[in-house]
Amino acid sequence: MAAHLFGYVGEVQDSQLNSREFAQLQPGAIIGQAGLERTYNAHLMGTDGNKFVVVNSVGREIEELKNQKQEPIDGERMQLTLDYDLQRALEDGFRAAGFSGAAAFLDPSTGEVLAMTSLPAYDPNDFAGGMDNTTWTRLTTDPEKPMTNRLIQGTYSPGSTFKILMAVAALEEGVITPETKFFCPGYGTFYGRPFKCWKAGGHGLVDVRHAIEQSCNVFFYNVGDRMKIDTIHAYAEKFGLTGKSGIDLPGEIDSLVPSTEWKQRTQHQPWYPGETISVAIGQGAVSVTPIAMATMIASVANGGTRVTPHLARTYDAGDGKGWQPLNPPAPRGTFFIKPENLQAVRDGLWLVVNGAGTGGAARITGYDVSGKTGTSQVVGLQNKSLAAKVMDVRDNGWFVFFAPRDNPKIAGAVFAEHGLHGSSAAPIAKHVMETFFAKKEGRPLPASPLAPAPPRTTTATATPAPPTPVPAPATPAPAQPAPAAGSAGGAG
Repeated sequence: MAAHLFGYVGEVQDSQLNSREFAQLQPGAIIGQAGLERTYNAHLMGTDGNKFVVVNSVGREIEELKNQKQEPIDGERMQLTLDYDLQRALEDGFRAAGFSGAAAFLDPSTGEVLAMTSLPAYDPNDFAGGMDNTTWTRLTTDPEKPMTNRLIQGTYSPGSTFKILMAVAALEEGVITPETKFFCPGYGTFYGRPFKCWKAGGHGLVDVRHAIEQSCNVFFYNVGDRMKIDTIHAYAEKFGLTGKSGIDLPGEIDSLVPSTEWKQRTQHQPWYPGETISVAIGQGAVSVTPIAMATMIASVANGGTRVTPHLARTYDAGDGKGWQPLNPPAPRGTFFIKPENLQAVRDGLWLVVNGAGTGGAARITGYDVSGKTGTSQVVGLQNKSLAAKVMDVRDNGWFVFFAPRDNPKIAGAVFAEHGLHGSSAAPIAKHVMETFFAKKEGRPLPASPLAPAPPRTTTATATPAPPTPVPAPATPAPAQPAPAAGSAGGAG
């Protein structure tokens, strides 16, 4: 489990020996090469010992110089924030659903990572004793890219989950109030171009609570039309949807929400107001990591603090002092959200799961689970048929959530690669949250969603029949490289 989290160790490379960090090591030393093994290598690795011996002319050892022996020093032990039962529930949930993807579950008050995954993954044991070329080639050429940590290295359009940020930004900027209503006939025309809602017949007259519940595109088109892209970008920075989250794992890449400066710098063109319409529903040039989405929803859950997700909690240096706490990383920012605005957004998120929204598969009676589904395109509709010849173009599914609504104890994001709909990701989150609350309350943990192996049977004769084959977990959907930003269109 959690291969991308733990990472792996391997022999130090020649290029690494030339760096300041590893210059004191000898060829053949084993170091952390990925994951937490890499981040905390200096603490976990320890120090090799040495002994000096006298040898004869043929190299046979004659004696050891006792007074010059240097004993090895063990590395530190480290305790993580990870919860084994939640981690098992998360990976079982993904395999039962049959998707590749990524997810992170956080304590929204501290940023501690309770569970996280990226699938497909690899077996870290393959690296421990040196890897043959065949295995390495298989891993690095696999089209499902098991070596890529999708949680921090995959960027995707967030789809309708981005409407959460749009709602908060518009309310805080006074563009709308909780009572503002827009009429949705199934489409909206902006700058001479029609933009469709996912519901062809429209949602009628809706306010922000019900626009979130029903994921009404037209409501948020109108919101986007009344906002500047740089204002949206500024709120994205506050929520952690730009740059890096700061999680203590190596190789994290930046999330992107566009701005006028970004477009001028990268494309040498001005930003056009019509582009903001697609951004308002999480499409266009919006490309974020799953860990960024988990950080965003944790900020909504805790009322406006952008926590720094982290995995290391305490360490034991072996000096007799026992477990010592590691200083947790400070929040990356705090911003005030007016209580009435925050409540309106939370009401809408509660309705998504407990009302007429698309998140009903995450409902847990008595726990007020609140969240938002999102369906995002891998490529624009106009290019879909062409792209389908060379890649998997099925839509991705998102579910971001927290629970309980008014006193959140857990928050996170589940990304189901090519899951077709956000509702596909919701059952995975539900199973982990049910495990979380059962464990917290001392109740039996819920059963795994994976089908149990059928019982072994025997014939009536004394000779036993061959055992019934045990079915493998559902095969994840094929994975592809992270799509380029720039797709456009509606996402319910």
